[in-house]
Amino acid sequence: MTHSLTERHWGWLLTVAGFALLLNPFVVGALDVGDPDSYTYEPKEVTFYDNGTYDAERGAPGLDPEVACFERAPSRSCVVERAVHADGGVVYDGLPSGYLRSDYEYVYVWGKGFFEPVGRELANDSVEYGLDSVPRSEALEWVAAESREASAGIREALETGQYRTRDRIDGADELVEHDGDYYVVTATSYRTTTGERRDIVIALQWIAGIGGALLVLRGQRLRVTAGR
Repeated sequence: MTHSLTERHWGWLLTVAGFALLLNPFVVGALDVGDPDSYTYEPKEVTFYDNGTYDAERGAPGLDPEVACFERAPSRSCVVERAVHADGGVVYDGLPSGYLRSDYEYVYVWGKGFFEPVGRELANDSVEYGLDSVPRSEALEWVAAESREASAGIREALETGQYRTRDRIDGADELVEHDGDYYVVTATSYRTTTGERRDIVIALQWIAGIGGALLVLRGQRLRVTAGR
C-alpha cells in the first residue's frame, strides 16, 4: 500500500512538472524566437516657439501621428496640406466634406504653427478645403497626453531618463506633457536573438517540449500502475 501510494505521488509530481515545461510562460514565452529581447526607451524633449518653429532632441522620429508634417520625412498628406496652405485653399467638385476623413487632427506648417483641416460646402455643390489657424496651446492640449495618464513605461522613462522592456510600450513616439514641458518617448535601441543564439533557443524549446511530454507520459503511467 505504501509502495503504491508513493508511485501515485510520483506520478502526480511528474505529470505536473511535465505540464509546467509545456505550458509555463517563463519557459515558452521567455524563450522567444525572432522577437527583440529588449527595448530601451528614452525621452526626447520638444520645445515649441512663438515663431511657428520647434526644436526636438536628436533621436526623436515623428513627434505625433495626430499632426501632419510632424514626421521626419514628409508624407504625401503633408505635401498636399502644404500645397493647400500655400494656395489659400483648394476647391474640389466631388464628395461632400462629411465623407472625407483624415488620420490626423492638425497640420503643422513650419514658420506658421498649427492649423486645423476644414471643408466648407459651396453653393455649387463643390467643397473648399482649407486650413484654419489654431492657437498652439489649444492644439497641444488636444494632442499631447498628460504624463500622469500615460502608461507605466512612459512615466518611468520620463522620471528616470530610461526604461527597458521586452515589448513595445503604448504611447511611444507620441507627444506627452510632463511638468510643463513636452517630450516624445522613443526606442533608442533594441536587441534581438539572431544567429547562433537563435539556434540555441530553438534547441532549448524543443528539449523543453519533448522533456515535458515525456514527463507527462511517465507520470500518467505511474499513476495507472499505482491504481491497479
